[in-house]
Amino acid sequence: MLNPHHIIRKELELDKTINLKELIGKKILSFGGKVIGKISQIRINPTNLNLEGILIKRDIFGKPLYIGKSYFSHLSHDAVILNIEISLLIKGKNVITSGGKIIGKVTEVVRKGSTNDIKVLMVRSFFSRRFLIPASAIKYIGKSVILKPNYNAKKKYFWQKVE
Repeated sequence: MLNPHHIIRKELELDKTINLKELIGKKILSFGGKVIGKISQIRINPTNLNLEGILIKRDIFGKPLYIGKSYFSHLSHDAVILNIEISLLIKGKNVITSGGKIIGKVTEVVRKGSTNDIKVLMVRSFFSRRFLIPASAIKYIGKSVILKPNYNAKKKYFWQKVE
């Protein structure tokens, strides 16, 4: 490509920008380095032309995710790195007490609106008991969900309505 003429005021020069078209198909990485999926769309605000977010295509069975730019940590020619772990991907992880006892698996993540912030986790034990665990009771989320010390989840049985 020939070196183009620059017609700019305060914007970056061409060689210091990223071609958004080339980002399609690139990987999205969580804060911890887990591959979330690949970019399928890049969305901009039609009023002010600012980047607003990206649509992520996940595996065959995964529902697409739309991530807003406030969750971006780094954007490069090769990938977008997020500044978060996606809370929706906690589903299916073991929930472990601070003493190391597995009390069940996460069956549902209830978020605060459309944010990544967790409001409550619904956990099902191995004996069909259900637990509602508020975000304030979670110490750490990694390969498993670790609860804070001295947290006792209220048990819900199959005949009780989950709040």
